Amino acid sequence: MQTNLSNAKNYLHNIWELTKRNILIFLKNKTTLFFSMIAPILILVIYILFMGDLQINMIKDSLPSDIVVSTKDIRGIANAWMVSGIVGISSLTVSLNSMFVAISDRERRVVDDFTASPVKLFNLTLSYFISAFLLTFVICFIFLIVGLLYLVITTGVIFSIIEILELVLVLLLSSLSAVIILMCITTFFKTTAAASSFTGIFSALVGFLIGAYLPVSILPIGIQNFANLIPGSHSTGLFRIIFMNRMIENLPSDIPASFIEEIKKTYGFDLHMFGTKINSTYMYLYLTLSIIVFFILYLFINKWVKKNK
Repeated sequence: MQTNLSNAKNYLHNIWELTKRNILIFLKNKTTLFFSMIAPILILVIYILFMGDLQINMIKDSLPSDIVVSTKDIRGIANAWMVSGIVGISSLTVSLNSMFVAISDRERRVVDDFTASPVKLFNLTLSYFISAFLLTFVICFIFLIVGLLYLVITTGVIFSIIEILELVLVLLLSSLSAVIILMCITTFFKTTAAASSFTGIFSALVGFLIGAYLPVSILPIGIQNFANLIPGSHSTGLFRIIFMNRMIENLPSDIPASFIEEIKKTYGFDLHMFGTKINSTYMYLYLTLSIIVFFILYLFINKWVKKNK
């Protein structure tokens, strides 16, 4: 029994050393670190320059003429939409850029050097997954805290402990889902140059598809259906519901229910896929299933890649 315990400790130690190596390589590469954050920064710039006032005016125009809501309250709703988009897209862009460690190792044949030593390929792959998840979760958690503080400072609205724990749960599921899905995709990249090209296209496109740059509800139905197949749309939707619900609860009590419903419809509190309405419960379920399905898919992909190597 003592031997088994010692072997288990050595195994976990080896996994952690590999994981730590991957994290340090990522953090030392300032270019990769920067590009993992460029999409959230882009959302912030677009919001400040264009979308902020557009969203505020859109909400004001939808108000009945006899109802008065302060610009501060309306700005709170718009800001909550912006913050949810930043946190939602961050889990995708950070996880994608964290994959560059594994891609670089394959390109420089470091993987072959590792597997020629006592390090097993499974252990190395596991370390890539753990490091990508930790990097994604921690960096996005920082974005989440900054977003919460920003909303508190600009609106005076305080989030409850339950709401914060809910946000952390969504971030956990979002990070796991993004990492395992992008591991499936990036397994096929053999060079960092090819991965960089994909990253540029991915970062620009995914922000529109998950509703980070503009509400998905204003897009054509066909694009909405496709966009809402992406698990990232569901995690962003959950962030949006939690953040924006808190702001809506802060509105005056005489606000008509029809106005609240219009806000929820416009900003995607319920997603729509092929005519079916997806509420928050099913968003949680969809995210969880995406983790399971893509994990199984990754096992098959990894087996196929090894067979055809």
